[in-house]
Amino acid sequence: MLENSTLDRRSLILVALLTIAIGVGAVGHVFAQEESPSANTDEDLIALLGDQQYAVREQAEDQIMQRGAVMLPLLRAARKSPDPEIRLRASTLYRQLSDRIRKENFSRFAEMAKDVDLPGWEPFKDRHGDTREMRKLYVSILKEEWDVIVALETQPQIMDYLLFQRANKIREELYGPNHVQISAGTAAAMLHATSFENIRITSPTMDQLKFLLAAPQVTSSLQDPENAGPLLSVFDQWLETNLKSGRFTQEMRFVVLTTCLREGIKSGKIVAKQMLDERASPLYQNGFGQFGAINATQQMMYAMLAIAKLGGKEDIEYLNQYFENETEVSLPTVQGDQFNTQLRDVALVAVLHISGEDPKEFGYPRISTDPNFLYNIRSIGFTTAEQREQAFRKWDKAQKSQPDEK
Repeated sequence: MLENSTLDRRSLILVALLTIAIGVGAVGHVFAQEESPSANTDEDLIALLGDQQYAVREQAEDQIMQRGAVMLPLLRAARKSPDPEIRLRASTLYRQLSDRIRKENFSRFAEMAKDVDLPGWEPFKDRHGDTREMRKLYVSILKEEWDVIVALETQPQIMDYLLFQRANKIREELYGPNHVQISAGTAAAMLHATSFENIRITSPTMDQLKFLLAAPQVTSSLQDPENAGPLLSVFDQWLETNLKSGRFTQEMRFVVLTTCLREGIKSGKIVAKQMLDERASPLYQNGFGQFGAINATQQMMYAMLAIAKLGGKEDIEYLNQYFENETEVSLPTVQGDQFNTQLRDVALVAVLHISGEDPKEFGYPRISTDPNFLYNIRSIGFTTAEQREQAFRKWDKAQKSQPDEK
């Protein structure tokens, strides 16, 4: 009996001890849950980034990343915390979380989601429309030039300086030892950012873009069927705005003209007519500048060829006004060669091309085509005055034999 009683007491004590242990464990578990970062407020999680225990700091980071975008304002503020550990971790987390959210937004935006708010999209959409192709280009713009687009929206007063510096950097990348390729996104961003009349852009900044227009990667993008439409829309807006505001220097305007002529950009016809009109005005009767080996009359030749390549029959009457212009074009010649070019020779070649005629059939003795500029400018002209007169008479006769259009 005594033995059994002793065993019963021992069993009761053991059960009691186990109960206490379980209770303490449960309480400890509750305390552990309360101390876990997952039970803290957003502000508490930021504070835990500076906790003395490494494991707590790491767990706080995980919780912050899980909570996502709501933590960005607090992380932004915490980057200036007096605690160096909090500053460092907050800066890293802010960058990582921002990048993750940005990528997610880009993906959803490209799939035509309507609830994604990207910087600068509204004015871009108003100008160029809201299509899948246009959104694809805009994502490329932000991926390549996020800071430029954000500054355009938030700090327009610094755009001229910012764009000048960025354009210089692009030039270094293009022509430096590494020959870094320039994407369509970068090209579109720079053109878009310099196409607002109410934002001050100086001529030195605008002139820097000539290096961008000459980049093979940009010209190939303009010829890419998938990307050309959206990029051309941005280019046309840029061209229209800057011609209207007079931002182009004469040199820059010629660079734009030859780019349009080379790449077949239709809006280049506007540049060509502006150049020809201003050359004909009293202001420019004495010439309008020399740019390397390209003189004033040569520029007029290129302008006429641009109208021929980019225009249509509606432009024939415009070109007809140059049929009486006997201004000689200054071109390199071989000593003793009698070959001569006048502006009216180029105007006739342009009209013949628009009309579907072959200049060779009209007596141009040396005419040869050029894949970039339609015709080789050194091949346009005549050896004798009689050849020239015959060409114009033949065209006049061909015109008179055409039935009247009603």
